[in-house]
Amino acid sequence: MQSMIKVRAPLQIKADSQGGWELVFWVLDSFNYTTPFRAMLVEIAEALAQHPLRSVSLPNYIVDEDFVEGTLLFDGSSLRIYYEHALSYLTLANDDRGLLTMVAQRVQPRIALI
Repeated sequence: MQSMIKVRAPLQIKADSQGGWELVFWVLDSFNYTTPFRAMLVEIAEALAQHPLRSVSLPNYIVDEDFVEGTLLFDGSSLRIYYEHALSYLTLANDDRGLLTMVAQRVQPRIALI
């Protein structure tokens, strides 16, 4: 059975600071360094039918990491990953809003609003 991605608010697509779009996941509590955002990215990759070890690229884990950036490969595109523990804020960004809408639809069955 798949695990659920717990969020505090519904998924949202909004304009990002780089001129594209971002799919926003408000996850768990701010300043909670135990939020399993790396495991959430595995769930997202699996929901997109991607092999997480080949499609998710992140820097090595460090204790109390924050402002983590990486990439998720999907459908021939590269989604920019950004996670901030301070705000408990995970985003996937791309210039194609339609692609992010597709990602949101595929991930939605694994989302649990708490």
